[in-house]
Amino acid sequence: MIPTEYFQVFIYCMFFFAMVIYATLDGFDLGVGNLHFFAKGDLERRLMINAARPVWDGNTTWLVIGSGILFAAFPKVFTHLSTSLYTPIMILFFGYILRGASIEFRSKRIDPTWRKLWDILFFFSSFLLAAMLGLLLGNLIRGLPLTHQGEYLGSFWTLFTPYSLLISLFGVSTFSMHGSIYMLMKTEHEFHDKMGRWAKRLIFLFLIFWVLATLTTLFLYPKMLQPFFSYPFLFFFPLLSLGSIAKMMLSIQKKRDKLAFAYSCFTIVFLMILFFIGIFPDIVPSTISPETHSLTLYNSSASRIALIVISIAVISMLPLSFFYGSYIRRVFKGKVKIDPMHY
Repeated sequence: MIPTEYFQVFIYCMFFFAMVIYATLDGFDLGVGNLHFFAKGDLERRLMINAARPVWDGNTTWLVIGSGILFAAFPKVFTHLSTSLYTPIMILFFGYILRGASIEFRSKRIDPTWRKLWDILFFFSSFLLAAMLGLLLGNLIRGLPLTHQGEYLGSFWTLFTPYSLLISLFGVSTFSMHGSIYMLMKTEHEFHDKMGRWAKRLIFLFLIFWVLATLTTLFLYPKMLQPFFSYPFLFFFPLLSLGSIAKMMLSIQKKRDKLAFAYSCFTIVFLMILFFIGIFPDIVPSTISPETHSLTLYNSSASRIALIVISIAVISMLPLSFFYGSYIRRVFKGKVKIDPMHY
């Protein structure tokens, strides 16, 4: 008989996998939204909208998959997070709704004022989502004030600490860089050259926040390093992270846009892997008593039979998401072209 712990770890890895895919794919959509408002003229903004429009909803599906796994497999975590972090979660929902509405409504009228309004809202919602996701990630690294029953003792404003705000800005810079490289891959002629200049500046900004976030995390939260010293082979992942950043920068210099975007994806993947390695086996660490009050994959999972059913469902459904995503990208591959039928 397969031990229950195997199912718990498997489902946790599937949840982590969905979150990594979400951050990698929806990250460039959010980055495009962050940069969209700074484009010049309606044509450039339409190019950016139409680069993200075919794939953004499919990319967001991975967040739904991850949330579904969390709800079904770790109901204790889902319950306490949805009540304790109700305000930031509602802000995220508001941002997703506003972003979808901005994409769909912007081109319904030719009126410049109408389009300017939705341009502002598209930028605002994208920035809000990127900043809030980074804020939540920062709080998961430092931990939340949880009681032994998993109840949150803080408030919405407890989430705003210098460290969590730093990680929030790091998230915004990372997604913006990712979005600029995606646009570099999807555009041509003068706008492509412009995106190249933006990408180089945003990589520099990313590197600044990456160094600050890394050094601050190692200084304030050395617990994130403990798994690496316990299992030295894990140091391979920081090396892969450094290598992907270096190869991304080299690919930009050599004007190999698709390769640069691939390494930009790997950069986010390895950053997320380092995060999950650092907090494992916790899902939500506690700052009050990390050893006894934290919500882990072991003390907050569903029953054995539920985990078995969820494992079967996950194995069955994940290939469909991959098929949908790959099909959409195959249909809309290549450079973005604007015609009267586009948004």
